[in-house]
Amino acid sequence: MGARRLAALPVFVVACALVAGADTNAIQRTAASPRSEAFVVLRGFGYSGAGERAIRALEPAMAAQGMDLYIPDYISRSGLDDSRAKLRQIMQDRKMARYERVHVFAFIAGGWTLNPLVAAGGVPKLSTVIYDRSPLQERAPRIADENLHFLTWVRYGSPVFDLARTPYPPLTASGVKVGLLVETSPTEFVRDHEKAARSYGAFRFECDAFDQRHDDCIYVDLNHDELYVRFAEVWPEALAFIRAGRFSTAAGRTAPRGDPFAPRTRQ
Repeated sequence: MGARRLAALPVFVVACALVAGADTNAIQRTAASPRSEAFVVLRGFGYSGAGERAIRALEPAMAAQGMDLYIPDYISRSGLDDSRAKLRQIMQDRKMARYERVHVFAFIAGGWTLNPLVAAGGVPKLSTVIYDRSPLQERAPRIADENLHFLTWVRYGSPVFDLARTPYPPLTASGVKVGLLVETSPTEFVRDHEKAARSYGAFRFECDAFDQRHDDCIYVDLNHDELYVRFAEVWPEALAFIRAGRFSTAAGRTAPRGDPFAPRTRQ
């Protein structure tokens, strides 16, 4: 497999342990006192210290909108079921029901964790969910399961395998605004495993291909790693969706065509 393959593994796997001093039993909140709304970021398998800093840098902008920022450390080495139970407990411990509205931005693993919990009534006052989706990055857990299984388990435990083997459980709750934000570029990890990624079938970027009902859907010219560290670029769209149930008129709504692995000029 080689050192380069192992070094690339954190591109998609849980990076909770990389956040220095993180409290694995508590949600992290940046605000000094509760506001009327909560903005919850369910980090996933590409999260890093750089992503942490990038998202937390937006706290003043969120506070100006009356939102407390939460980035819960919810992913458990033992799998998605325990991650879901951990997230439920966090919601209860932090009394999320005291907010008038709760808005969630769910990275890929976050969606798989969140939706069954919502169905079970474990997320009070849920108003909005914006899902990060990617027909490219969503193949990374399967690649890891099939090609780097032992190394993945040693470092991160079972959640990657659960994600690889579990069909997406769509959010079905009524009264919740749902937006899709679709990444259009592969990470270095997926590029390194391009042959395996292609072997799983055609890449479908159409909004209806994600098995999730939605009120609006947009495309961003970012890969999974970039989305974390450049979260400031998508925050205005997230805010627009939270306030209006639609992304801005300037957002890209045309699905990409051609080979997603083809070289192109990046921003």
